[in-house]
Amino acid sequence: MKIEIKVVNSHTDLKQFVKFPFQLYSDSPFWVPPLIASELAWLDDHENPAFKHSEVVKFTVWREGKMVGRIVGIVNGLETNQLGTAHARFGWFDFINDLSVSKALLDAVEQWAKQHGCTRMKGPYGFNSLDKNGMLVEGFQEMGAMTTLYNYDYYPYHLEQHGFQKELEWLELKTKLPNPMPEKIKKTAGLVLQRFHLTLTRPKHKSEMMELGKVFFKMLKETYHRLPTYVPISEEQQAFYIKNYIGMLPPKFICTVQDEHGETIGFGITMPNLAKAMQKAKGRLFPFGFLHLLLAQRYNDSADLTLIGVKEAWRKRGVHSIIFTELGNTFLKLGYSYFNVNPMLEGNQNVLTLWNEFEYRIHKRRRTYFKEI
Repeated sequence: MKIEIKVVNSHTDLKQFVKFPFQLYSDSPFWVPPLIASELAWLDDHENPAFKHSEVVKFTVWREGKMVGRIVGIVNGLETNQLGTAHARFGWFDFINDLSVSKALLDAVEQWAKQHGCTRMKGPYGFNSLDKNGMLVEGFQEMGAMTTLYNYDYYPYHLEQHGFQKELEWLELKTKLPNPMPEKIKKTAGLVLQRFHLTLTRPKHKSEMMELGKVFFKMLKETYHRLPTYVPISEEQQAFYIKNYIGMLPPKFICTVQDEHGETIGFGITMPNLAKAMQKAKGRLFPFGFLHLLLAQRYNDSADLTLIGVKEAWRKRGVHSIIFTELGNTFLKLGYSYFNVNPMLEGNQNVLTLWNEFEYRIHKRRRTYFKEI
């Protein structure tokens, strides 16, 4: 059957693009739908500041009047400046189990990328490392998450069939929350606080959260700039993330550590596990979606460890134990029994060893792919 590639040009097109996964995953108990309004804003060149330094194209594939796939192509100018060569990212990549459909999407982005002087295609990626990155390759029977991608098990096969190779791989942990917290971690936290004259702080209200957002981005650059996935984030983008993400988090799920001079040297950002609440919301905050999200903060059994960072000079001094102890005690007070650790690069042994004091299992793996063009 003939398939047709279309470029997303109008707001109506974009709505169809954003709603496609709701059809594709309608029978999946593991897919967690995003908020439709948030997705529309993320992919709108008038809303998302990333468009100011990125070339972006959005394609859909149709068969007999029905959408059967979608993809976004991105050339991030900040990444190009950093690498010295242009790479085409692809993301928001969803399709039915038909090799001709996935090939049509990838071919469309490849031709577009060549026109923009790109030497490589890679993905799935968003605009930068804070977006949803990496295709699920293990853990298809595990509940998805609000902050990561979910995909069917045929996706990796399609990429491999179309000539893409493994680029990077991440691990995700499901960790049992010990009650009480391990004595070794608590003791280390107390000694480190006292020895180095450190201070642990928690934001008290939303206005503090907004100010902390600026600190987080400064810390993010200092702690993650050496990772292969790091891409500079413009000040306008930072403000966009603070407004749409950090500023919306409950303050009790965040902590920071300052040195004796008051400079932030570490932080932890967590959130209640909102997967089931997001499924109930079905992509909409209103009329009742926001209630499910509010209830999930109070009635829950798990949390997501979204982001943790410690300045390089402090990483082997036990600062992580302070963050673990503080956030772990918060989880215990709320009655949580486990927490999920967001994706970590498989080769980053320094991060993996942080969890040796906990009982955990690797419950998901995700991967990015690349192809020279």
